[in-house]
Amino acid sequence: MTGAAPVVHLNGYPGCGKLTIGRVLVRKIGGRLLHNHLALDAAGALFTRGTPGHGVLRQTVTGALCAAARGLPPDIPLVVTNALADSAEDRALMAPFEALAAARGAAFRPVTLEVSEEENRRRLADPARADRGKLQDVAVLEGLRRRHALLVPEGAVALDVSAMTPEAAAGEIIAVLGLLSGGET
Repeated sequence: MTGAAPVVHLNGYPGCGKLTIGRVLVRKIGGRLLHNHLALDAAGALFTRGTPGHGVLRQTVTGALCAAARGLPPDIPLVVTNALADSAEDRALMAPFEALAAARGAAFRPVTLEVSEEENRRRLADPARADRGKLQDVAVLEGLRRRHALLVPEGAVALDVSAMTPEAAAGEIIAVLGLLSGGET
């Protein structure tokens, strides 16, 4: 990669594969992963989701992560994951990552990960998610999908990962965004 490496923002419903795809992607391009549970888990350890304390701590942790990431060498790509709805509140949660890209002089490359409802339910119910403290309640997912459309920022690439392995999805993201592999040999 020449110049500042991009900040790739993966957004999708819970259980669509953001973290797994993000891990494969950073391995392939030699980047770093800032996944949404770094902030969510810290906030959730102390506060109930939706309370002011939860939101403040989530923003504080996100701010600290972004501040630290600004100090990384500019040739290190960053991959961020989120589960953001098309709302003013959730657009504000994406803003620190857009600011991070701007501070690094890097492109902000949003990718919306789409997944069929059936496949999303199947993935969400995977028992391995419980070991990572992730949502497994299919009823909650169905409510989220009914009430909230995913945030699709301007210029976002939409990728249906319903029938893709994480390896294939990461490869498609690399191809579509024109990223160069730097992590694997």
